[in-house]
Amino acid sequence: MTSPFTDLIVAFTRRKGIELAPDWAVNVPADLSLDDSGALDALAAALEWKVAPVGKPRAHDFPLLGRHAVHGWGIAEQWIDGEHIRLLTASGMVEAPFDDTLELFAPDVPAGVRLPARERAIDLFWSAILRRKSMLVDATVATIVVNLISLVTSIYSMQVYDRVIPRSGMSTLAVLTGGMVFALILDLMLRNTRAMMIDREAGHIDSEVSEYFFARMQAVRLDARPKSIGTMAAQLRGTDQIRSLLSSASLFVLADLPFALLFIVVMWTLGGIVSLVPLIAFPLSLLLAWLMGRFIKADTNAAQVSGNRKNGLLVESLDAAETVKATMGSWHMLAAWNRLIDQVHHSDLNVKRWSTLAGSGFSALQQLAYVGVVCLGAYEVTEGHMTMGAVVACSILSGRVSGPIVSALPNLVVQWGFSRSSLAALDNILAMPSDAPLDRQMVRYQHAVGSLKIEGVKFVHQGTKVGVAASRAVITPGERIALIGPVGSGKSTLLRLMAGLFAAQEGHVTLDGVDVRQMAENDLRRHICYLPQDYRLINGTLRDNLTLGLSDPGDEKLLAAAQATGLSQLIQSHPQGLDLQISEGGMGLSGGQRTLVGLTRLLLVDAKILLLDEPTANLDQDTETRVLGALVQSLRPDVSLVFVTHKLQLLNLVQRLMVVANGQLAVDGPVKDVLAQLQARPAAAAAQPSGAPSPTSSQTPAQTPVQTIQASS
Repeated sequence: MTSPFTDLIVAFTRRKGIELAPDWAVNVPADLSLDDSGALDALAAALEWKVAPVGKPRAHDFPLLGRHAVHGWGIAEQWIDGEHIRLLTASGMVEAPFDDTLELFAPDVPAGVRLPARERAIDLFWSAILRRKSMLVDATVATIVVNLISLVTSIYSMQVYDRVIPRSGMSTLAVLTGGMVFALILDLMLRNTRAMMIDREAGHIDSEVSEYFFARMQAVRLDARPKSIGTMAAQLRGTDQIRSLLSSASLFVLADLPFALLFIVVMWTLGGIVSLVPLIAFPLSLLLAWLMGRFIKADTNAAQVSGNRKNGLLVESLDAAETVKATMGSWHMLAAWNRLIDQVHHSDLNVKRWSTLAGSGFSALQQLAYVGVVCLGAYEVTEGHMTMGAVVACSILSGRVSGPIVSALPNLVVQWGFSRSSLAALDNILAMPSDAPLDRQMVRYQHAVGSLKIEGVKFVHQGTKVGVAASRAVITPGERIALIGPVGSGKSTLLRLMAGLFAAQEGHVTLDGVDVRQMAENDLRRHICYLPQDYRLINGTLRDNLTLGLSDPGDEKLLAAAQATGLSQLIQSHPQGLDLQISEGGMGLSGGQRTLVGLTRLLLVDAKILLLDEPTANLDQDTETRVLGALVQSLRPDVSLVFVTHKLQLLNLVQRLMVVANGQLAVDGPVKDVLAQLQARPAAAAAQPSGAPSPTSSQTPAQTPVQTIQASS
């Protein structure tokens, strides 16, 4: 019996704590098996992995890939004794002797970009930058050579004025000029090479860090997400501003600044007291840059916040366009947009004002420094302390001391102001609670029984007093349960807690005794499948949405599932079929069609527990009966089904009923018993003497759950 070799690699990497990319096996031959002696070589060649054979492994070298002459490929887990190794194969655990029949390998598996966990965004960028030390060394060498060429330029001018012109040394001029032209060509090549190298690496850094933050944003717990998704998305765009800063030519001024001190020293050797001019102007320029950065800090922060809110309003207005038009809310949205635009323009105007002031201030300092050098130089020449060529050289060097600052610092100050605000916004994303905290290894749970238990759970939505509480509930494999209750009672919240999408502030939700908050997200989502009430589709084809997060089952299974739910009518009526293009959120499809896509995907999922939030709310009665019938028939006896509903006729599909009222799991039991209990409550309340308090008034809403579903049906 053969098994796919890629399954072995997935199991191996999990034990190594490495997360493979979703499409890692795209280029791997599909016929590799555990009996194929050349499977690892073929896989390594397809993926360009390096594979090193291992001699006698030490204890910390495990796990390793092992190939036994009889048992085939497996995972070598550890030494059993000094002569045998425990090898996990497709046929089970094997005690393989460490001899010529066993080969061990350590593949160098490249993990997806997994930057270390950080609390500050700036640490992530520094981590990515420092991993490119060779680029930093090359850029530093290029900067040194470029600045030395600038020094040579001033020396060339001094030699021409002091030696060539007085002596009419044309041959000397030709040699000096030829060498200078060569130096300038080298300077041009180095500057361009340095710029292109920085741009390329800045792009790579942006790719890595953006991937990290996008994954981190997706991992933010649903109950901890900010209210404005558009604003959160705008915060993620801050990586673009930081990339612009990293790749900006203005950043080179930081590498040029140390050479300003060297140029001042050279000016001291050439002109003595003349060097005092740049020695005074240089710190004044730095002080001016620091002051400008302090002044524009508040305005760049305000502009960044207003810009993010503007992006949030734009996303909201486009997403809710139908509601806005139907409720005549266009003027309200336009007024809010104009207010944000005014705020952005006000902050931007202040930033530009300070930037303009900084530019004019730097320019004035440069001109004053030049005048000071020429003035003192002329005095020193008349006194015989320096030559005319030395004056020219000092004027050139003076421009090199403050020139980069004058041209680059105003733009650099503004860019750093916005980047600092972007870093603060990215820090907010890092501070949000995550489904998979980076500071601990989540539990890998591949084979679940399907026993879900709720114990002492209490949950309150962020910034509110609304939530849900459940003292105890156990869902055993194979149960069919309906969750009912008035609108806003907490049914959907309880379902999300069961799915691990929300994290309870108190208590535990466990799957087979393992807290769902400690379980690896991929394993949890594979065992517990949740279908939200408002099922949204992603931009792509219908096939993409049906197989989202799943291994492609093939078109035959897709069409069979679509036939069972009735989605086949959409597929057959459209010329593109399964390749039907779907826009963001599923726009273009009706609410019922979007629901059918979600329900069709359920039939393709091999999950232990299905949690459905009003799955048939958008369906007509005939479609509802057909879809739920197909769903129930397709479920294995050990698969549990829990769904929220307001429709009384759906209760014949379940054997157990949970009632949520006023944020409490109030009643739980067999359907007949619960319905009888709910029917008895209004009768008991009606029979109570007038004015007497009801013993169940604190738990009984104005309309009982059974009345609610009766009214809905």
